[in-house]
Amino acid sequence: MIRAFRILLFPFSLLYCLVTSIRNALYNSGIKKSTAYPVPLISVGNLTVGGTGKTPLTELLIKTLTPDYNCALLSRGYGRKTKGPIHAKDDASPSTIGDEPLQIMQKFRDLTVMVAEKRTRGMDYLLQLNPPPKVILLDDAYQHRAVSPGLSILVTDYYRPIYKDFCLPAGNLREPLAGKKRADIIVVNKCPHNLSETEKDKILRKLKPTAQQKVFFSTIGYDYLKSLKSTDTRELFGKENKPVLAVTGIGNPAPFFNHVEGYTKELEKITFPDHHDFSDTDIKKINAKLEKMGPDSIVITTEKDAVRLRHKNLPDSLSKKIWYLPIELKILFNEQNTFIKTVKSYVEENSGNSNVS
Repeated sequence: MIRAFRILLFPFSLLYCLVTSIRNALYNSGIKKSTAYPVPLISVGNLTVGGTGKTPLTELLIKTLTPDYNCALLSRGYGRKTKGPIHAKDDASPSTIGDEPLQIMQKFRDLTVMVAEKRTRGMDYLLQLNPPPKVILLDDAYQHRAVSPGLSILVTDYYRPIYKDFCLPAGNLREPLAGKKRADIIVVNKCPHNLSETEKDKILRKLKPTAQQKVFFSTIGYDYLKSLKSTDTRELFGKENKPVLAVTGIGNPAPFFNHVEGYTKELEKITFPDHHDFSDTDIKKINAKLEKMGPDSIVITTEKDAVRLRHKNLPDSLSKKIWYLPIELKILFNEQNTFIKTVKSYVEENSGNSNVS
């Protein structure tokens, strides 16, 4: 049924491919302006609609660069209910800056976080700060070509490889596969932690990177469960066999569900769309489901969903039963240092000083 529906949508995908190809050609030829800035700009993005793991990669970049540089994050702030450039402050919420920028801001308190649907306006604001940032990370900016990055990182999902996909609406690509040529680095994310060299080589042959592109493979590692109720302490929930209700509002929840299965023999699931803004009705639905599963049942959710749930008016009886899984991206094949060195080399070569804070 789904395949037949996609076939019906194929003509619209051809039109979508044509429109996005013309747009890219206008930027490539200089007819549409792409502004470069005198500061290292690192873009993290994807070709695919839905979660590919950009946020944990962005967090790895922040961890890598903030010890030496005054860094800023510029994001569109997807899902926010505000307009225009906003410099995030302590009173920020998912509705004012978006869930992913807020998640990153809460982890990295010294990071400047800026949201702006027009990236050039956000750039102008950041460069007028005193002092201005020395490195700017552009979140989900692969198709936002009005700002020209110096280093472009493309993230693709191991389970949804771009070379097996097609343009919207029949497929999930935001632009034709040829767009991958703009990337300086390609990261194949969400790989199994034991990915073999043989499969790595097979993916590389299908991905067909250019001679100038560097390709890395990464996996998502999960930390211990943390309590939503007590965010200031490292409260952990052991792997007792409690009934678990897994709640997600992310692009691709399958790897998360696979991991949560290790915590219980009784698992129920509630899924919402990516960046879902939990309503009072949603909260009641989760609470009712949890009560039906018994007094020992708990909720396990994602780190991104926890950011949104924390800003909701949750019953105390529910909030103390919600746990979330922090995640961390790890580069495979002992190439994490190589990845970090590649990023740092770009920043050092394009900064006035190689160690500026």
